[in-house]
Order: sequence, then structure tokens, then C-alpha cells
Amino acid sequence: MRKILAAFPIISLLWSIDVSGAELAGPYLAARQASNFGDFEASARYNSRLIVGDRTNRLAMEDLVIAYVAMGRMNSAINIIEAFQGVRSGSYFIHTIGLTKSIYDENFDTALEYLQSEEADRSFLLTALTKAWVLAGKGETEAAISQFDQLEEDKSLTSFAVYHKALLYFSKGDYAFAEVTLKNYFDNGGAATNRILVLLIKALINLKKFEEANDYFIASFGKKNPVQFRDISRAIKEQKSLGKPLVKDARTGVGEVFLTIAQILNAEKSDENTLVFARVAEFLLKDSPEATLLCADILSNFEQYDLAVQAYAKIPVNSALFHTAEIGRAEALSHAGNREEAINVLRNLTQVRPNSVVAFQELGNELRYFERHQEAAQAYTRALAISEDQKMENWLLHYSRGMSFERLDEWENAEADFRAALELQPNQPYVLNYLGYSLVEKKMKLDEALDMIKQAVSLRSESGYIVDSYGWVLFRLKRYDEAVLQLERAAELMPIDPIINDHLGDGYWAVGRKREAMFQWRRALSFDPDEKEEIRIKKKLDVGLDQLLVEEGNDPLFGNKSP
Repeated sequence: MRKILAAFPIISLLWSIDVSGAELAGPYLAARQASNFGDFEASARYNSRLIVGDRTNRLAMEDLVIAYVAMGRMNSAINIIEAFQGVRSGSYFIHTIGLTKSIYDENFDTALEYLQSEEADRSFLLTALTKAWVLAGKGETEAAISQFDQLEEDKSLTSFAVYHKALLYFSKGDYAFAEVTLKNYFDNGGAATNRILVLLIKALINLKKFEEANDYFIASFGKKNPVQFRDISRAIKEQKSLGKPLVKDARTGVGEVFLTIAQILNAEKSDENTLVFARVAEFLLKDSPEATLLCADILSNFEQYDLAVQAYAKIPVNSALFHTAEIGRAEALSHAGNREEAINVLRNLTQVRPNSVVAFQELGNELRYFERHQEAAQAYTRALAISEDQKMENWLLHYSRGMSFERLDEWENAEADFRAALELQPNQPYVLNYLGYSLVEKKMKLDEALDMIKQAVSLRSESGYIVDSYGWVLFRLKRYDEAVLQLERAAELMPIDPIINDHLGDGYWAVGRKREAMFQWRRALSFDPDEKEEIRIKKKLDVGLDQLLVEEGNDPLFGNKSP
């Protein structure tokens, strides 16, 4: 029977320290703030001090366990629970980690005790599925199957029961029973989820029914052989059984249960429950890129970018999920302010996956975000070269490259890309808006620009940027009264955008509402415009819009005088 740790030297050392109650006020406040904000490293640090000073502090113990689990330090979390066995917490998190340890140690009698406690009632599906696997771990396979059968009677839970029952057959090498279970499910109108389809295809492969497996594969996923299914595709093509089983024992079966529940929760929202379940799945499944990737995604959603980066980096290069993980790692690095490292991750990914459109597209996006437009355009060009010509989804690549070309003052190339995007997606509102707005700014083809932006507004009437574009083209066409109505609407939709407020100020000036114009320009300054716009707005406040236009080599607005 596997054991994790029997001694707790760190806890023993901590208990030798005398911490007075007065000294705990600071750590208490810091611990609460860290826990509330999901700062797991700080939470662990401060809650460790709290439980040293107060060994009955159940809240601190729970927060410390959560912090350790969130950081992937499952052994440390288990040590805390073992050291505080006499403290009845009533915590579902503590209950979950205690259950996890008993399953990891294959102490299934203890696991059943956990599953029969009051805390287990909080998650019926998790408890029911886990109980079946624990019974299987005890060698009571028929009882486990019966447990799955009972769960299957609830129509809302049928797919979970069938999937895990088939997994149990897999763990026993009973692929024929797995096939029958899954086909019966489909024959009775069961939903064809990807996980269940993949499991059936794998059962057919291991039964050497390669032709039938191929039929299911093509019907389900097409002929393009998605990278995540490359092992299946190779096995069918080479007519070889799959080597590594999906689950090999009750421990990994329970790991799949926690992974399933974590994925369901994450589809709704990321919270501490989701992260704890995902970490438990990672712990029980060990080398599971799927569980690790889920942990990384949740941590990124928590804005715990350093921990997310560490998790993403654990996905091996030979994993089908490596590509997704590296893109996630780059995004987390970027959010953390490590933009050069993020760009390097994506550059390396394009070398490891030189035929990946997504890798070059994400590299281009990152470079464009940081105003490195020449390099961004090159990355988008490479992505377009790899991709199929006139592929519908290529509109986004043309649009993105067009934005970089526009920023590089390569207008002919930019316009060509925008129009290529519209050929692929004629009613794409953001392309219509960007091209229309750009034409307005360049004082070109204003009638066409107006038609484009009108169409964009009809498609996205609640977009402040698009409504602002409509107002601005009306302004350029000297239809000032109409322009003000649209610019006011844009400011209502996006009240703190500096450009939109600046445009509204210009509109007010054009219709003679100069005091309101001055107010609007000051308001625009308060929303941190870029340096160039800030200088221009201050100049308008100083000399007025007409004088500024004259100084810029343009005609003043007709019928207006400087204040």
C-alpha cells in the first residue's frame, strides 16, 4: 500500500515557535485579504503563522489547505490535515483532501467512510461515481457496476454513469463489455459527447475492429486528423491496439471522476471548488496533461499568472496538448508583464510546430498588441501561406494583418487585406467598421465609408466604437447635427473612452455648443489618452478646434469662430 509521508517535521518545527495572540492580528488580516483575492502564495504564508499561534483555527487550516492544493503542493496539504486530525473542521475542502489521500493510499475502507459522511452529501454525482470506483478498488466489481447502473437511471446523469462504467471495463481489459455498454447507450438515444465517442473508438481499436473504428472516427471528427486524436488515427492506420490504458486502477478512475467534475464546473465558472477538484485530478492521475492544462487555465482565470505559467510548462512537448499549453503560457506571461518571454515562447512554438497556422497567428497577435507591427505582419503572412487559400476563417488573418499594415502607413496593403476579409466574411461588422473608419480618417471614399459603417451599426448597435465611427463619418461629411446624436450615443455606451469623448467634444464645437465641447475635451484628458492625442486635446482647449485645424493645414469648420 502506497503512503505519502508519515512524519511532519515542518509542522513540528512550527509548533516549537511561540507566537502570541497580539502578534497574530497582522497575519490574520493579511491572510484574510490573501484568501479573498486568491493570492495562494501569500495565503499559505500568513495562514501558516496563524495555525502556529492558534492550533484550533479551523478557518486558517482550511485556507492553508486550499492554498497548498491550489499551488499543486498536495503533500503539504495532506500533512496539515494529518497534523490537525483532532480538529473537526466540517469543511468540504478538508473532507475532499482526506478522501484523496485515502484513495491514493488505496485505503478504500477509509475512503468509504469519507463517502458516507455528511460532507459527502454536497456533491451527489462526485460521491456516487467515486463510491463505484472505491468498490472496484476493493475488488467488488459487480457492486461497482451495480452502483453505475443505479446512477444511470437518472436521465440527467446517464452519460456520466455510462462513461465511467465503460472506463471500469477498460481497466479490466473487458473491451467487448465496454463496446456493448457504449453502443447500448447510443441505441437508447444517448448524447454523442466527444469523450464517449473516443472511448467507443478506442474499444473498437483494441478489439481489432479497425474498419468500424475508422467509420466512427470519420463520422465524428472528419478526415483532418485533429492533433489531439493523432494516437487514435495512427492506431487505425497501422491497425495496432492502443498501448497505455485510459485508467489502470481505482485511483486513476477516481482521478477521472474529479477531472470530469472540474471540467463541468469550469464550463460555468472558475472558483476554488473547480481548482481543488482539478488539482486532485492531477494528483491522482499523475502524468495527465489534460488535468494539468485545466489547472493552468483555472489559475490563469484567477490571474495567478506565475502559477499558471508553471503549470503550462509541465505539459511535455510530445503531448497533443503541448500546442494549446504553450499558447496559454504565452498569454499568462503577457498578462504578467513578461512580454518578451511571451513572444519567445510563441516563436519557439512556431519552430516546433512550423505548419501551425494558430501558432503564427498568436505570435502575430502578441506582436501587434505591443505595436511591433512589421514583425506581426510577417507572422500573419506566414500563417496565410500555411493556410488554405480563400479559407473562410482566414478573414481574421487578413483583418489582423490589415490593422498592422494600416499602422505601418502601408495603406494599399491594408485596404487590400480588409477587402479580402470582407470577401470571405461580407457582413463582418468589425472589418466594416475598421475599413470605413480608416477611409474617413484618410478622407477617402466617404460615401462608401458611410455605407460600411451604417451596416456595421445595424449589426452591432450596442458597440460604442462602431457607433462612434458612424458619428465620426457624419462629422467628416459636415453633417454635424446628425453626428452629435451618434457621438452622444457612443459616449453613453462607452463613457470613459478618451477618443469617444474627444470626438463628442469636436461634435459639440461644430454645432456651436463650445462650453460643452471644452468640458468634453477635459473629460477626455481624464481618461488617459495616448501622448499624441493628449497634446492635440490640450491644444484644442488652448486655441479652439478651428485654430488647431488651421495650424494642421486644414480648413476651419464652416460657420464657427474660436471662443
